[in-house]
Amino acid sequence: MPFAQNPDGTNIHYELIGEGPPLVLQHGLLSDLNTWKSRGYVDALQDSFQLILIDSRGHGESDKPDVPEAYELRTRVTDLATVLNALEIDQAHYMGYSMGGWMGYGITIYMPQRFKSLIIGGFGPFRGGRSGPLTEEEKRIRWETTVNEVTTNAHRKRALREFPWAMKHSRDALDTWKGARQALKIGDLPLLMFAGTEEPNSSPIDMPEVLKFRADAEFFSVEGANHIETIEAVDVVAPRVLKFLAEVEDR
Repeated sequence: MPFAQNPDGTNIHYELIGEGPPLVLQHGLLSDLNTWKSRGYVDALQDSFQLILIDSRGHGESDKPDVPEAYELRTRVTDLATVLNALEIDQAHYMGYSMGGWMGYGITIYMPQRFKSLIIGGFGPFRGGRSGPLTEEEKRIRWETTVNEVTTNAHRKRALREFPWAMKHSRDALDTWKGARQALKIGDLPLLMFAGTEEPNSSPIDMPEVLKFRADAEFFSVEGANHIETIEAVDVVAPRVLKFLAEVEDR
């Protein structure tokens, strides 16, 4: 079971599958790297790319420090670079969903030189138009919503039961971040974004605002899909991902 160690001492678990240009796949909150296998993305992508599946800190087999600061965006981006360093890979493509999408914005701020393109799903930079952090009351409500939602998913329920501090620190880090406009202003990596039309965290409504900063960004919607249904729609998402990455590789 391979691990890479962040300079702060946190061990990050990863798996390597497939052949071709390297592509990092980063899951969302309360999930782990196995989500890319169970939802069909590994089968869809492994013939074209060398897939680097990473358990985000606090999730899966990676370490779960009980320190809020350990879950900040800059540290998570360093985790990505740590894995690439362990594999002796200079640059990779990146695809992240939900919390993994949030980490994609961090790449543009902290480490764009290590990546060739960004695919961000399920995490709109403006959360329906807002650019500032959530209030304490809003964070409380969002955490309660997260807890309630996982009761119908055995895997997520187990993660919340066994590692509540890691899930809470991860959720809080997401909800206090306010760097969307900075990320879009300074970013120049090829960018593909996607979301479900019934998605509360990222919707087509965000795209006119995104295009003010990144006129070259691409976007597609998964019709009628909510947050979970969007990433489950591999038959819709994977072909668009492959097309985008092929175009980037041909440049």
